[in-house]
Amino acid sequence: MENHSTLIIGAGLSGLSCAYHLGRDYLIVEKETEPGGIVRTRVRHGGFLCDGTGHWLHLRNAEIKELVSRLLPGQMGEHERRAVIHMCGVFTQYPFQANTYGLPAEVVLECVLGLLRAVHPEDFGLRRLEAAPRNFKEWLIRCFGEGIARYFMVPYNQKLLGVSLEELRPEYAERFIPRPSVEDVIKGALGFSRESLGYNARFLYPRSGGIGTLPKAFAAALTSKPNYGLSVVRVQAGTRTAVLSDGREVHYSHLVNTVALPRFLQMIEDLPPAIREAAGKLRATTVYYYDIGVRGQGAEASAYHWIYFPEPQFVFYRVGSYSAVNPNGAPAGCRSYYVELSGVQDQLAAPEKLKARVLEDLRRARVLAPDDEVLFMEPAEIPYAYVIFDHNYESCRKVIFDYLAQHQIATIGRWGSWGYGGMEDAMLDGKHAASQITKK
Repeated sequence: MENHSTLIIGAGLSGLSCAYHLGRDYLIVEKETEPGGIVRTRVRHGGFLCDGTGHWLHLRNAEIKELVSRLLPGQMGEHERRAVIHMCGVFTQYPFQANTYGLPAEVVLECVLGLLRAVHPEDFGLRRLEAAPRNFKEWLIRCFGEGIARYFMVPYNQKLLGVSLEELRPEYAERFIPRPSVEDVIKGALGFSRESLGYNARFLYPRSGGIGTLPKAFAAALTSKPNYGLSVVRVQAGTRTAVLSDGREVHYSHLVNTVALPRFLQMIEDLPPAIREAAGKLRATTVYYYDIGVRGQGAEASAYHWIYFPEPQFVFYRVGSYSAVNPNGAPAGCRSYYVELSGVQDQLAAPEKLKARVLEDLRRARVLAPDDEVLFMEPAEIPYAYVIFDHNYESCRKVIFDYLAQHQIATIGRWGSWGYGGMEDAMLDGKHAASQITKK
């Protein structure tokens, strides 16, 4: 039996960061043939770089900024977000709540008055609500008013997650939703927009090679490289042993998991019934997407980085363009897109019909021009893409994490921690896990 101080499952950004900050005495296994997990770049059809939907670096932490700069010196370009919402046949700037100018006047009026009623109810003869919101829908209405919630916040999030927002906890995604002032909302309704609102107003992206260059640089900097094509198939938490896919048995002092929490818990053979029951209540949404390459001059929307589609007449909820961010990611005269869908399980049985619907909707939305030549359209999926923060979430997660902590198991990253976060959060998770291990 092999012995390692730390066994790390998964060479995504959180696992790589953990190994990097540990520096030594670890074994990191990765079932794929390269690092990155979901943060990988595929070369499609002879020159299109596709990242498996949008992966843009929003860095706020000084240590992570310095780390990325050290791993990829001079290789990151900074971009100012070009994102819009498609609604009522027009494009308005993102975020919606501060950029309603250009929409029909009655929509703008409903959004502005709705916000004023929510913020200053007494001015409209309304009673201020003292009780805390019971769910995410109520939280949105309290923060933004009936109009903004009705036209964008509620339909977009329901389209994304595939569940009623009344099922979600009030604080779902609170950190990621810009909350402009009343002044900003009014200015945005009159055309004086503030496009710099929100955590992702500016972002970094590699000048060449796609987002996959970041995990590759991480892996190259490790003292002990990841073991590719290798995974953990069974874990005995009580004896701190794991069996690998090649039959090897490993004894560890600490285990760091980065794969989706439900999948990891299925690996633990001595998992108590109460923990298994809690695991059965964990919920998530699967996202389906297409990578699309086209040749042509493009339509009105071809210059945008990404576009939100809250309306039900469009089958997708968001469309992004790899090549709009990095023109080197597509051959000359070509463009590349990712198109994200949720809640379309019933349509997957007829894949050609769904493809035709997506292309039709892209042309109606003026993302594709009528004479654009579609060179490829590759489907893929992201299981567990968005955790459902329902009313069982906190209690079930606590039961599971308390049990794992008792057995020196840390489960980190967006899916390992069963939360919601970006690439910086994943790297911070790995750094924190390493520091906790070295303290013991």
